[in-house]
Amino acid sequence: MSRRWAWAFVWIALLGLGIRCFRLDLRPMHNDEAVNAIRQAAAWKQEPYRYHPGEHHGPTLYYFSLVTIRLLGVQSFGELDEATLRLTPALAGTVLIPLLWPLRSVIGGAAVGMAALFTALSPALVFYSRNFIHEMLLALFTWILGLAVWHYVKSRKAIWLMLAGAALGLMHATKETFVFPVAALGVAILGVAYWEGGVGAWTRLRRAVALNHLVLGLAVALAVSVTFYTSFFSHWRGPLDALWAYLPWTQRALGDSPHIHPWYFYLERLLGYQRPRGPWWSEATILLWAAVAAVAAIRGTGLHDLPRRWLRGLLLYAAALTLIYTAIPYKTPWCLVGFWHGFVLLAGVGCAVAWRWLAHPGARVVHVALSAATALHLGWQCVQANFVRYADWRNPYVYAQTVPDLLRMVERVQELARVHPEGLRMPVQVSAPRHEYWPLPWYWRTFERIGWYDHFPATVFAPVIVAAAEWDVRWDDRSNRRWLMAGLYEIRPRVFLELYVEVELWKQWLAQRNLAASAGPDASHDSARRQE
Repeated sequence: MSRRWAWAFVWIALLGLGIRCFRLDLRPMHNDEAVNAIRQAAAWKQEPYRYHPGEHHGPTLYYFSLVTIRLLGVQSFGELDEATLRLTPALAGTVLIPLLWPLRSVIGGAAVGMAALFTALSPALVFYSRNFIHEMLLALFTWILGLAVWHYVKSRKAIWLMLAGAALGLMHATKETFVFPVAALGVAILGVAYWEGGVGAWTRLRRAVALNHLVLGLAVALAVSVTFYTSFFSHWRGPLDALWAYLPWTQRALGDSPHIHPWYFYLERLLGYQRPRGPWWSEATILLWAAVAAVAAIRGTGLHDLPRRWLRGLLLYAAALTLIYTAIPYKTPWCLVGFWHGFVLLAGVGCAVAWRWLAHPGARVVHVALSAATALHLGWQCVQANFVRYADWRNPYVYAQTVPDLLRMVERVQELARVHPEGLRMPVQVSAPRHEYWPLPWYWRTFERIGWYDHFPATVFAPVIVAAAEWDVRWDDRSNRRWLMAGLYEIRPRVFLELYVEVELWKQWLAQRNLAASAGPDASHDSARRQE
């Protein structure tokens, strides 16, 4: 790699880091993020992590997040904020960029540089790097697994299979869907072997892997997985629950879930997505550059020093993983990270291959213009998706996203607690079907007496009541005006919550607000700080 490409790589990595870590607190917590944040409390309190076979995912997100939390010096769970939690997946998504550096001797500086640029700017990869969910950790460990397997194929050194085993164990301890990228990697290895040498190549491939190296790698994978699922050897039921998990998760994947979508669900969001009065979204240029790499892989000529087997393996991996995810009825948009990362890498290679194929100066000028247009378009969409339309339902990467309007209710109830005699011990009752009140448990985590219900409670006693609007409880009328309706708030698109406040508490809050307003903004701020 030339010094020019080396410096470009450094700046691209810094760009990727900045765009992933800037204003991580901008978007309201998604309900899945909030669930993960509450489960982070167990790791915070150094309690054994209890894996649930039917809900949530593996423990790596919580334990790796605990490292960043400690390094940032957060003193209590109440002080923990969205930016601190989201920093771990943001860093995982960023690390995907410098981990391209080992490929510079394999695919060349230009291909590595362009792959790094597309990774840094892909709106999908950036958006899900800024979510406190497991997907980016799974993508990172998968990439480490692929790199380790490639280096073992070249060197036959046991250390690489040990690294592959560690990555495999981390994948298993991250999310149940780790089986999909592992299956796709198996398809890629066997497919390349057959592609390169026919049926006989499979026998040569089997002989190329030393049995003792394979056993060693699998032992490392088992050790890593068991370490995490047992919460560092304090909860021995964890590994068994991790096996049982595939019964409910298989049913869910086959259709027993509200997240059932058509086969083109991911492709629509990536290649061409538009909703009423919304902009046109597309990362199709990445797929076009990836198609150039695919042509080069299939033809197997004109690659110069590019390793044909590596390129064919990446193509088969990305294609196989795409087919797996599109075939499964259960779909959530962040699952696209795994296979889309493969196509982003192919796009970088395709950009470099196209440059080599084009000898005419005019054609190369067009190539540079198209590459720049791709980067600029991705960058514009990245800014729109993450910093402008970060909670807009017309954003293709937004899915059941919390509406910022909910934060007004969060703040209002916190203000009511400041004037209530018991402060954070003020009773609150929250009810909504299907646990539709998330992410409120995260935002009100410092309250000590909150009741959570999936039905409207038969006995109402709290001065603050939150109820699903779809129930139309009309508690102000039913309570003979002892409570009044203090607002209607949107929690997710077209999903609303009603806020009811006891009349006497509401009067106290109004008096406090009027007093603060008459004293001026500085006095209002000082008064709020004293009450906190």
